[in-house]
Amino acid sequence: MKDKKLLTIGLIVLLAVSATMFGGWIAGQTKTEKPDYYFQIEKNMALFGRIYEEVTKRYVEVIDPEKFMRAGIDGMLRTLDPYTMYIEHEGETNFDLKLLTTGKYGGVGMRIAKRDGWPTVVEPPFEGTPSARAGIREGDKIIEINGETTKDFTISETAQRLRGKIGTEVNIKIRRYGMEKPLEFRLIRAEINVSDIAYAGLIDDEIGYIRLSQFTRKAGGELQDSIVSMKKQGMKGLILDLRGNPGGLLESAVQVAECFVPKNNLIVSKHGRLSSSDKEYYSRVDPVWPDEPLVVLVDGFSASASEIVAGAIQDLDRGVIIGRPTFGKGLVQTVIPVDRNGSSLKITSEKYYLPSGRLIQKPGFIRSKNVLWGYDKSKKDTTKKEEKIYYTSAKREVKGGGGIKPDIEIKGEKMTPLVGNLIMKSMFFNFALDYASKHEALGRDFAVNDQIISDFKTFLKEKDFTYKTSAEELIEDLKKAIDQDELSEQVKGKVEALEEAIILEKKDDFKKNLPVIKRYLRQEISAKLWGTKGKYESVFHDDRVIKKAVETLKNHDEYFSLLKPNDAN
Repeated sequence: MKDKKLLTIGLIVLLAVSATMFGGWIAGQTKTEKPDYYFQIEKNMALFGRIYEEVTKRYVEVIDPEKFMRAGIDGMLRTLDPYTMYIEHEGETNFDLKLLTTGKYGGVGMRIAKRDGWPTVVEPPFEGTPSARAGIREGDKIIEINGETTKDFTISETAQRLRGKIGTEVNIKIRRYGMEKPLEFRLIRAEINVSDIAYAGLIDDEIGYIRLSQFTRKAGGELQDSIVSMKKQGMKGLILDLRGNPGGLLESAVQVAECFVPKNNLIVSKHGRLSSSDKEYYSRVDPVWPDEPLVVLVDGFSASASEIVAGAIQDLDRGVIIGRPTFGKGLVQTVIPVDRNGSSLKITSEKYYLPSGRLIQKPGFIRSKNVLWGYDKSKKDTTKKEEKIYYTSAKREVKGGGGIKPDIEIKGEKMTPLVGNLIMKSMFFNFALDYASKHEALGRDFAVNDQIISDFKTFLKEKDFTYKTSAEELIEDLKKAIDQDELSEQVKGKVEALEEAIILEKKDDFKKNLPVIKRYLRQEISAKLWGTKGKYESVFHDDRVIKKAVETLKNHDEYFSLLKPNDAN
């Protein structure tokens, strides 16, 4: 009891002292604040401490002091943006930070994801790593780590157990397709170097293609090396694919942009509430691909650093952007240590702006405007106002409103319930494992013919694959409501007739989705036979966005017309 009392008193004293110090800091460094701002901070911190003290002392049941404080912290932060958070333990955060800043970590060198409820190797292990040397394959299910079953592990928990100090051992048990008994491996953890470039090569004799999957410290250097290599092979046009790239380090985004942007050009700037946080980032070196044709591919999952690169290239008229509008994540987070146990506060401190002055962040990211100083909730929300027009270096019009709008927008394919369920239930993945194990002599130019489709249908039947359309789910809800309301048999009959019609039409789903099904099958089979390189090469001629990029790069008139002001086209 004495310890708890001391803890509470200490907390209140700490809050009071912190408020005073913080108030002085705010007064000295913020750009514009009302005079009584720091006084209100001090008053409310004291109030928070008093409420914490009274509840923990007087509540009818004993309260866990740490959990109660954590609930208060989470409640406050929940009113802000999704990226401001309290991080209680180092674990994953430190790993992610290390991977971003060094591009390497201690581990065994495999990529894993959940398949059929088990952590599964989803790509061939990185070359030269402990997993690759031991002969671990794509599709292997990890069923035990150091004698502990992984059945209920999340991917994060599995990864934590596989990673560790270089030179230490980890024992894993694997279930491999086609083998009756599990395989056991003793792996010695090593330094794993992860490449930011998933693929780099020529699509044909003239067009280069680079898939950049993340922005760690090595991204700029790896990209430059790939461009130099392909230039020697005669590359005349380049496609930089940032689709699905969630971003990474700001400095890496600048280095990637420097591969294309002329020296001394503004690439991005960040501005926050504190004058000291404002900074502009310029290209500092001559680009390795200075004025040759360039296309950048983006989609709704391209975010943060990807948007900095795509936005700078668009604003400086350095290349053509093709695909779908990007995510719109233009907030900068600062990590602040808050105790000796490795806990920290990741807080949004600045926003990113592009050379034209556009803000990358989409509006409406603050969860509750009521917590902002001077916000009047009675006034109309202005976040949905018309998109402001900005201008590139060549005076082309580009729209604000967050994210990057492509110069050529190509709408994404609608994911049907059939295809979505085939992906979620790992049907493409598992069939490809089976098929590839029986057809190792298949040529890279293979086509998904009628026989493969027939085999796939048989596989789905053997696996008892089923799925429900949204219409079927609505019918189920309707039938429950009819039973609850005790409606007539006549009404039930009409609903059943509608259900039969929906099921009858559903029988054509496979045929309707056949082109998409063939593409996924070709991609997965290629991945199993020839690895990541084969996976990407298999879709070059089916991917509508890549096909449009190649067409644009080869049609110089179209390419350069897209980089001219609107009234000059």
